[in-house]
Amino acid sequence: MIVLTAEEMREVEKIAIEKIGIPSICLMENAGKEVALEVKRKMIEKGLKSAVVISGRGNNGGDGYVVARNLYNWGIDVKVFVLGNISSISKDAKVNLDAIRNLGIYVAEINQKEHLKFLEKSLKDTDVIIDAIYGTGLKGEITGIAREVIELINQSEKFTVAVDVPSGLNADTGRIEGVAVRADVTITMHFLKPGLLVYPGLEYAGEVIIADIGIPSNLALDVRPSRYYILQQDVILKQRKPDSHKGDFGKVLIIAGSKNMAGAAFMAAKSAIVTGSGLVRLAVPSCIQPVLQGALPEAIVYGIEERNGILSREALVKLFEIAEDSDAVAIGPGLTHEGDIPEIVEEIVKNIKKPLVLDADALNALAGRLEVIKGRKLVITPHYGEMARLTGLKIDDIKNNLFEVARTFVKMYGVTLVLKGARTVIAGRDGRLYINSTGNVGMATGGSGDVLTGMIVSFLGQGFGEDDAAIHGVFYHGKAGDIAKEQKGEYGMTALDIISFIPESLRKGVEG
Repeated sequence: MIVLTAEEMREVEKIAIEKIGIPSICLMENAGKEVALEVKRKMIEKGLKSAVVISGRGNNGGDGYVVARNLYNWGIDVKVFVLGNISSISKDAKVNLDAIRNLGIYVAEINQKEHLKFLEKSLKDTDVIIDAIYGTGLKGEITGIAREVIELINQSEKFTVAVDVPSGLNADTGRIEGVAVRADVTITMHFLKPGLLVYPGLEYAGEVIIADIGIPSNLALDVRPSRYYILQQDVILKQRKPDSHKGDFGKVLIIAGSKNMAGAAFMAAKSAIVTGSGLVRLAVPSCIQPVLQGALPEAIVYGIEERNGILSREALVKLFEIAEDSDAVAIGPGLTHEGDIPEIVEEIVKNIKKPLVLDADALNALAGRLEVIKGRKLVITPHYGEMARLTGLKIDDIKNNLFEVARTFVKMYGVTLVLKGARTVIAGRDGRLYINSTGNVGMATGGSGDVLTGMIVSFLGQGFGEDDAAIHGVFYHGKAGDIAKEQKGEYGMTALDIISFIPESLRKGVEG
């Protein structure tokens, strides 16, 4: 699903107005009417009777005036508060403000602290608050009286509906600009906005509903969108041909494990097996080979040269040999980054020309020597902490600028990036950004990342390109986690539960 930034959305509206000929006031009317209809539905559902609309001076405020007019026409008690001077409102918003004043709807300014007392009382007495202050037009941190108004909205704890984007939320990043409205429902116009899909914006937006405001959806292509929200229809799996054999579904090699972390190797290999690989080979230190071979009868498990339970540089000859007969390779889970591991990882990245997945300790081993990955056909899967070590950025800076950090990294190194978090973002080699829609907090458990590594390398081995393998792996990993949550609950689920539900998640994604 296409996701548009605030600027892209403004450009689409401009095209609709100037090239298609849709009057801007019609777009405002459609937007306000759609919000009003949803507010009315919620009010009937919850038995609510009255509403307060708080509007800004721009087009988002104009949408709010249309909402108020429609609610009033339906017999709902509604008051309107304008943040700022009414005399400064112009164009379409002014037309709709004049209309509600002519109808006799109560309208009051909020431009000094003395006005806050009556607003506070009105919020206390009402059932629903409609936030139409800023929307996507916000620029910079919210301060002064606007901040106090938003704090009053949040303190009221009333059912709150945000028009387009909760005021104070950066529509492009999800960052909170000082303070933001905590909405129960956000009704966004025609296309999703990036900031509604990642934390903390996701938490502030509540339920997100897309309103059709009459813009031809294909106009989004004219602005060359680069952000997408991954839904089930985007990752449909093809039916397998009945005359296929295991060679058709890929041979993968996973290099993983150490004497204290055999579990990571197990989970990566097992998840690759149940994701549909034709053959999984697992290369581990020889000291843990027997236990893993017993636990993974479906895989070929190689015991490789080691030193003190950690792979040694002498293992490279055998690893290159096995990789030669593999379609894709993953390295990292449970390796540690001690001893010869940094050298092993670097040599594998330099010399193995098959598609690669680098995760966990492989990423830690490459910190400070990332030049080696430039332009390689590989997928890297850091969480925020690993990304901080790779880039030198602070974790908070990464969280607050997910899209820009991801895009900058991919532009610099030319690889596929899976930036793991509460909402995982995939940055493709072509600069496109994909936001995953699946997954839950129960997946924040040891081994979950190893499972994802196994799934991505499995899709690579099956012939998916790097970007598609990452997108499919992340989506179905999250979907398996969502099924596990339904069955086990968030507290008790483990990485093994995620693995156990991978087949069910894939079954639901097969076409037909």
